[in-house]
Amino acid sequence: MFRISVRRRTFLKVLAAMLVLVAWGRKGVSHAAQAGKRSRVVVVHDAGAAPGPGLDNADLDPETVKRMVNQGVVALTGAADLKSAWRKVIPDPSKRVAVKVNCQIRGIYTKAKVVQPVLEGLMLAGVSADNILVYDMTDNAFELAGFKRNLGAGVKVGKVADFGGYSRILYHRLANLLTGGHPYSVANLVTNTLHAPAGRWDCDYLINVPVLKALDGYCGVTLSMKNHYGSIGNPGDHHKDIMDHIPLINSQPEIKDKTRLIVMDAIFGEYQWVNGRDQSHVVRVNKVLVACDTVAIDATGWRMIDALRKEHDLPPVAPRPQYIAKAAALGLGVADPSQIELLQLETGKGSGGRGR
Repeated sequence: MFRISVRRRTFLKVLAAMLVLVAWGRKGVSHAAQAGKRSRVVVVHDAGAAPGPGLDNADLDPETVKRMVNQGVVALTGAADLKSAWRKVIPDPSKRVAVKVNCQIRGIYTKAKVVQPVLEGLMLAGVSADNILVYDMTDNAFELAGFKRNLGAGVKVGKVADFGGYSRILYHRLANLLTGGHPYSVANLVTNTLHAPAGRWDCDYLINVPVLKALDGYCGVTLSMKNHYGSIGNPGDHHKDIMDHIPLINSQPEIKDKTRLIVMDAIFGEYQWVNGRDQSHVVRVNKVLVACDTVAIDATGWRMIDALRKEHDLPPVAPRPQYIAKAAALGLGVADPSQIELLQLETGKGSGGRGR
């Protein structure tokens, strides 16, 4: 009675995907475009962000990076001060907040010193440390990135498996910490309750902290939207349809509606992807990007990567990241540079946070 043929399962997945696309087609463009406003992307640069000799978390200057993130958030929100800025980001501080990092490979990854001012900002806004969770699919680079696994009191840090795993029944296979799980699925209920070391989690808000990375041969670049391949249980099944699946995943309400902020860790950037394990094509960029529009920040990051490739006598990324335009067509944000307000800040000594 419970057997479903492969063809029928495939049909159901396709049907569900089509329904999502139709729904987004009806919703139209993003709120920024509806209001006739440009999406703001803040790019903060400080040449002193990484004074160490290497390309790891230990090589970052924490105070410099903190200043970069703080000024970026204030500039993005237009608030008078940092506390007011974070209160704009988090309208209800009693809610739970999940922070998605990119720590699956050891070549380039989200660094703890970039995430730390985000955590401090959340708590400044009134969010309890017990209501904050930092996660990725795996913890392969946690140690290098400066993260310490914690499933107890305070800010939680761990893998998706620590917080209920992934949905086993819904086609999108989203992490249960984003959806709260689906108790009508017996298999999912067992996974979410019995096999979650940190207990059941259901975030209300989501903050995305991706890296600046090329992904030659797949989708061209790995930025904020591709970062959520770590939020689904079967990313390997969606490499062939990656240009369509990235927008589809980011159109899910559990990601789109919950995302409050994107802080891109571009202290280092990988301009050419080889195997994800070495740092031969990782360079200092000394920047942090801050935005609310996932499409606009990815479009900006893509241009930055192509500029780095040009500096190193390489052609533009291939394939072109068509998922960015497809995400814009779904109403997830804007990709056209004319619709993006690019605010560039310098935070080095004597700069006073000048725009340029």
